[in-house]
Amino acid sequence: MEDAVYDYEKEIPAGFYDRVYRQGAGIRFCWHDLKFRTVAAELGPARRVLDIGCGPGTFIGNYLAGSEALGLDISAAQIDYATRTYGSATHRFSTRPLISLSETGERYDAVTVVELIEHLTPDAAIRLLSEARALLAPGGLLVVTTPNYRSLWPLIELGVNAASPVNYVEQHINRYRRSLLGEHLAAAGYRDIAIRTAVGLAPFAAVFGLGAANVLHALELRAKHFGAGNLLLATARP
Repeated sequence: MEDAVYDYEKEIPAGFYDRVYRQGAGIRFCWHDLKFRTVAAELGPARRVLDIGCGPGTFIGNYLAGSEALGLDISAAQIDYATRTYGSATHRFSTRPLISLSETGERYDAVTVVELIEHLTPDAAIRLLSEARALLAPGGLLVVTTPNYRSLWPLIELGVNAASPVNYVEQHINRYRRSLLGEHLAAAGYRDIAIRTAVGLAPFAAVFGLGAANVLHALELRAKHFGAGNLLLATARP
């Protein structure tokens, strides 16, 4: 993520997003929970998973109980938090660069990139996706999520900026829509690319309780978010 322009080590406290998740209720918890549940559902029975941009380790620690998983992040502080909070014999966290994994012959059944590529320049995003492809085993699966700028996301972003110490306007420099995400995945050498939307208005129903949010989420899934979910979710093969 050397082409990102935001100082993540300095601006985001270690474990910030995991502490939001650990509240176990509310809109922000529900957003992360639905996002991670959606990604985990795509993985199926993947035995070995690489999570690029793992942050404080929330996804691996809470949604990949049956998998051997490695989380990578450029922030040593986030990796230290993830290791202390979720580290185990099967769940590891590291600041190693992707290229070093490739050089040692590491291969994974699935690679996840959850809300990361919007923080990178276009060239850097394509390069990261290409390096991730080299780490997939034959027939392996890439799962990517990123904000959908052809949805209500820009308005949500403004609201979060007003209520949170974290500023997404400064962080999100690569604003994806379906066509651009498809172009970047193709440029990175992927095939069998499928892109849909995910996570609609359900998190906001959490003000009435998680039960209400889950009911709305189920309804939105049936309607496929009318193609206007607030996240883009892409799957692709090497």
